Amino acid sequence: MSTPTRAQFGGTLAAAAVAALGGRVARAQAPLAVHAAITPVYYDAVPVLYAQHSGAFEKAGIELQLDRLPTGAAITAAIAGGSLDIGKSTFLTVVSAFSRGVPIVAIAPAAIYLSSTPTGALVVLTNAPVRGLADLVGKTVAVNSLSEPTRPALDVWLVRNGFATDAIKLIEVPMAAMPAALDAHRIDAAMLTTPVYDEALGTGKYRVLSPVLDEIAPRWLFSAFVASRSWANANRSTVRRFTSALAASAAYTNTHRAELVPLVTSLVGAPDGAFARTPWPTAGITLDPADMQPLIDAAARAGLIASTFDARTMIFQPEKG
Repeated sequence: MSTPTRAQFGGTLAAAAVAALGGRVARAQAPLAVHAAITPVYYDAVPVLYAQHSGAFEKAGIELQLDRLPTGAAITAAIAGGSLDIGKSTFLTVVSAFSRGVPIVAIAPAAIYLSSTPTGALVVLTNAPVRGLADLVGKTVAVNSLSEPTRPALDVWLVRNGFATDAIKLIEVPMAAMPAALDAHRIDAAMLTTPVYDEALGTGKYRVLSPVLDEIAPRWLFSAFVASRSWANANRSTVRRFTSALAASAAYTNTHRAELVPLVTSLVGAPDGAFARTPWPTAGITLDPADMQPLIDAAARAGLIASTFDARTMIFQPEKG
């Protein structure tokens, strides 16, 4: 199957987005400006990058300015402060902020973690004398950020096996630097996710110690698009247009992987061959509380939030305004 041209792809997504809006997008109107941001580790932003590349947002009446901020926490803070309209963040960051009363809402899913096609795991050197959790006690484990979902996954893994959550030392290391840190024995294990995870395993120098992300659930929401509650309430049409174009793009990129690998590799800035072992993460189409609840519950069990809560309270529904 040949790769669709930018115009063909954009037309397909725009048609789907307009259909989802019931034909309410009037192209004669001035486009609605949206200031959004994603993080530098943006492999889980394939649909939004693809929709922007294809012109689908433009055809849906959205003029998207897409920036990059260092972390999901920085994006969430910018949204709460009003300097961003929409942002993609790891869902744990969103859950943590929401549980503290920060007035943000989830408007669309980003990446879905699936145990059937894991896009991350706890990795060690192939020849490391580490065979199980007991061998990691007192050792150093690197995570990209303590505000990412890897944190509760590791905590739940420890507790389930009878260890305290402080039995290992967690430190933050930029993911791209983790393989070198393992090579130099500065860390004993690393929590890698796609595309670094795929590239590292492809060298044969590293092996999976445990698919710890499975500790949360076989399927759960890894990252999400969020907005402030006040902005979302004041811009319901814009939210509908953005999420409809995004959903159409997600449905397309989920089902056309083989022919899209070269373009997606370029869009996300992944090294050549990064998606040879494992594809980019499955994108969510609509927000499903069943995908959201496992991480909320895991964060509560790990003591990262005060208590669990109903995932439905986070979801913004623009059609109800």
